[in-house]
Amino acid sequence: MRVLLRESASSSVAVRSLGTEVVGSDPVTQAAELFGAGVRGVVLRDPVRLGEGADPAPLTLLRELGAWGVACRWELRVEETGFDWTVLSHLPPPERASGAVRVDVTTWAESWFPCRCVQREGPGFLQIRDRRGAAMECYTVSDPELVRAARLLADGAAPSGIASEARERFAAGGLLVRLGSLEWWAPARVRRWPVPAMAV
Repeated sequence: MRVLLRESASSSVAVRSLGTEVVGSDPVTQAAELFGAGVRGVVLRDPVRLGEGADPAPLTLLRELGAWGVACRWELRVEETGFDWTVLSHLPPPERASGAVRVDVTTWAESWFPCRCVQREGPGFLQIRDRRGAAMECYTVSDPELVRAARLLADGAAPSGIASEARERFAAGGLLVRLGSLEWWAPARVRRWPVPAMAV
C-alpha cells in the first residue's frame, strides 16, 4: 500500500508533499522514522482492507502514526460480516467506509479523541487505558510473561509468536482484536501526550 507523505496535518493543496512510501513490514519503526523526518500528515492511497487474509500492517501504521500525533487520511473496506467498528474507534476516523457491514463514520469522527486506547510502561509493569467503550477500562499488567508479551506486541510482533494463554487473556479484554484470521494489538504506546498531565 502506498502512503502519501505531507509536512503538515492540513489537507490544503498548498501543503508541500514529502513524497510517497510503501507500508513496510515494520510499521512501528516506520512511523517513528516518518515522524523524525518531519512528516505530520499522511494519506493512505488504497483502502485498508479487513477480512480473511488481511494484512495488519496498515492498521499498525495508523495506530503508531496516531500515537506520534501525525494526521491520517484513509478509507476502510470491511469484507467480513460481524465486524464491530468500535474496536478500531481509537484510530483516527476514516474518511469513508464500504463493504459487508455499515460503519458509522460520522459517529466515529465525532467521538474520537487522542490516546483513546494506550499503554504506558513502568519498571516491571505496564498500564493500559482503554476508552473505546462507554467507560474507561484500566488494566495494570504485572505478570512478567504478560508484560513481555504486551511489549513485544506493541513493538510490532505478530500475535502468532506470543504464548496462547497471553493471547487469550488479551483477547478477552478486547486488547487483541480478532476478525477472521486477523489478530491485531490495539493499544499504542503513548508517544506524545496531547494534554497537560493534570488535565487527565
